[in-house]
Amino acid sequence: MKKYASFIFIFFSLITLIAQNDPKARELLEEVTRKFESYENVTVDFVYELYNPEAGVKQETNGKVYFKNNKYHAEYMGIIDIFDGKKRYVIVPENQEVNVMTVNEEEEVTPASMFDFYKKGYRFKMDIKQPAGGRTVQYIKLFPINDNEVDYVLIGIDIKTKNIYKIIIVQKNKTRITIRIRKFTTNVPLSDRLFVFDRTKYADYFINDLD
Repeated sequence: MKKYASFIFIFFSLITLIAQNDPKARELLEEVTRKFESYENVTVDFVYELYNPEAGVKQETNGKVYFKNNKYHAEYMGIIDIFDGKKRYVIVPENQEVNVMTVNEEEEVTPASMFDFYKKGYRFKMDIKQPAGGRTVQYIKLFPINDNEVDYVLIGIDIKTKNIYKIIIVQKNKTRITIRIRKFTTNVPLSDRLFVFDRTKYADYFINDLD
């Protein structure tokens, strides 16, 4: 459970910053957030890559997350992560286990906060601008104020669409985590059942209520 929780924390959280920062970077981040919040729903297909040169580890996997209102349904690293607006359900088929917990939206970072990343916890500034796959990507560099693991984070924003294209997390142990957005789809019909945990499907699983 720990590795799954740490991944979701890193992927969807590094993203809340303080006020004393580059005004141009803040303006761009706010534009990204406003645009994301204007959608009825969002589906994001992404590639997750973990690289640790010292340990000789390189892993890559695909993932997907659906957003609707304050709910989400994410699939990554062989697990299913559902938040129905009140409870979070982390389904681990490998262990036949479901971890259930109440989410404090003001304190806990979840996929729902992926695009709300500039309010507290980091300093940030504009970084390089470069072409990537036919688009122009502007990077913003984040420096954590109180984090013993993360050295810095780069958020790459597609200048034309104002959507996040890439997130790069560099840890102090030289591990590099890269999340690249493959596809960003908005306002397509999504069933409400996608955001509901159906216990009947997991009758043989151990349900671990963490509250």
